[in-house]
Amino acid sequence: MASPISGGTTFDVAAAPQAAAAQPQITNSAPATQIKQASNADTTAYTVKLSEDAQVRLLNTQGHSVSQISVLTDLSTKAVDGYLGITQPAPATIAKK
Repeated sequence: MASPISGGTTFDVAAAPQAAAAQPQITNSAPATQIKQASNADTTAYTVKLSEDAQVRLLNTQGHSVSQISVLTDLSTKAVDGYLGITQPAPATIAKK
Protein backbone atom coordinates (compact mmCIF):
# COMPACT_ATOMS: atom_id res chain seq x y z
CA MET A 1 0.00 0.00 0.00
CA ALA A 2 1.34 3.44 -0.91
CA SER A 3 1.60 6.10 1.71
CA PRO A 4 0.98 9.77 0.85
CA ILE A 5 3.95 12.12 0.61
CA SER A 6 3.80 14.92 3.12
CA GLY A 7 5.09 18.45 2.65
CA GLY A 8 4.21 18.79 -1.02
CA THR A 9 2.72 21.92 -2.56
CA THR A 10 0.30 22.44 -5.41
CA PHE A 11 3.22 23.48 -7.59
CA ASP A 12 4.96 20.17 -6.92
CA VAL A 13 1.88 18.20 -7.96
CA ALA A 14 1.64 20.09 -11.24
CA ALA A 15 5.31 19.45 -11.97
CA ALA A 16 5.01 15.69 -11.48
CA PRO A 17 3.66 14.82 -14.96
CA GLN A 18 6.55 16.71 -16.56
CA ALA A 19 9.06 14.57 -14.69
CA ALA A 20 7.63 11.44 -16.29
CA ALA A 21 8.16 12.92 -19.76
CA ALA A 22 11.86 13.45 -19.04
CA GLN A 23 12.53 9.71 -18.73
CA PRO A 24 14.79 8.26 -21.43
CA GLN A 25 12.96 6.62 -24.29
CA ILE A 26 14.14 3.58 -26.19
CA THR A 27 13.94 4.13 -29.93
CA ASN A 28 14.02 1.64 -32.74
CA SER A 29 14.44 3.08 -36.24
CA ALA A 30 13.31 -0.02 -38.14
CA PRO A 31 9.56 0.27 -37.38
CA ALA A 32 9.59 3.98 -38.28
CA THR A 33 10.99 3.12 -41.71
CA GLN A 34 8.33 0.49 -42.22
CA ILE A 35 5.60 2.96 -41.27
CA LYS A 36 6.89 5.54 -43.75
CA GLN A 37 6.97 2.97 -46.54
CA ALA A 38 3.42 1.86 -45.78
CA SER A 39 2.10 5.43 -45.73
CA ASN A 40 3.55 6.11 -49.20
CA ALA A 41 1.63 3.16 -50.61
CA ASP A 42 -1.62 4.36 -49.02
CA THR A 43 -1.49 7.87 -50.51
CA THR A 44 -1.58 6.85 -54.17
CA ALA A 45 -3.77 9.34 -56.04
CA TYR A 46 -6.05 8.30 -58.85
CA THR A 47 -7.51 10.60 -61.47
CA VAL A 48 -10.72 10.04 -63.34
CA LYS A 49 -11.68 11.79 -66.56
CA LEU A 50 -15.27 12.97 -66.28
CA SER A 51 -17.49 13.49 -69.28
CA GLU A 52 -18.59 17.04 -70.08
CA ASP A 53 -22.06 16.22 -68.74
CA ALA A 54 -20.64 14.91 -65.44
CA GLN A 55 -18.31 17.91 -65.09
CA VAL A 56 -21.17 20.35 -65.63
CA ARG A 57 -23.43 18.57 -63.15
CA LEU A 58 -20.67 18.35 -60.53
CA LEU A 59 -19.80 22.04 -60.82
CA ASN A 60 -23.50 22.91 -60.62
CA THR A 61 -23.87 20.77 -57.49
CA GLN A 62 -20.88 22.62 -55.99
CA GLY A 63 -22.76 25.90 -56.44
CA HIS A 64 -21.17 27.34 -59.59
CA SER A 65 -23.31 29.48 -61.87
CA VAL A 66 -23.90 28.67 -65.54
CA SER A 67 -21.46 31.39 -66.61
CA GLN A 68 -18.77 30.12 -64.22
CA ILE A 69 -19.26 26.55 -65.47
CA SER A 70 -19.03 27.81 -69.02
CA VAL A 71 -15.65 29.44 -68.34
CA LEU A 72 -14.27 26.50 -66.32
CA THR A 73 -15.24 23.85 -68.88
CA ASP A 74 -14.73 25.94 -72.03
CA LEU A 75 -18.30 25.20 -73.11
CA SER A 76 -20.90 27.66 -74.35
CA THR A 77 -23.60 28.75 -71.92
CA LYS A 78 -26.13 27.15 -74.26
CA ALA A 79 -24.30 23.79 -73.95
CA VAL A 80 -24.16 24.12 -70.15
CA ASP A 81 -27.87 24.93 -70.08
CA GLY A 82 -28.51 21.83 -72.19
CA TYR A 83 -26.58 19.56 -69.81
CA LEU A 84 -28.47 21.01 -66.85
CA GLY A 85 -31.84 20.73 -68.55
CA ILE A 86 -32.39 24.48 -68.50
CA THR A 87 -34.58 25.58 -71.39
CA GLN A 88 -34.92 29.12 -72.63
CA PRO A 89 -38.47 30.38 -72.81
CA ALA A 90 -39.84 30.81 -76.30
CA PRO A 91 -39.96 34.42 -77.46
CA ALA A 92 -43.30 36.10 -76.91
CA THR A 93 -45.42 36.30 -80.02
CA ILE A 94 -47.81 39.12 -80.71
CA ALA A 95 -51.18 38.00 -81.95
CA LYS A 96 -52.45 39.87 -85.00
CA LYS A 97 -56.03 41.12 -85.01
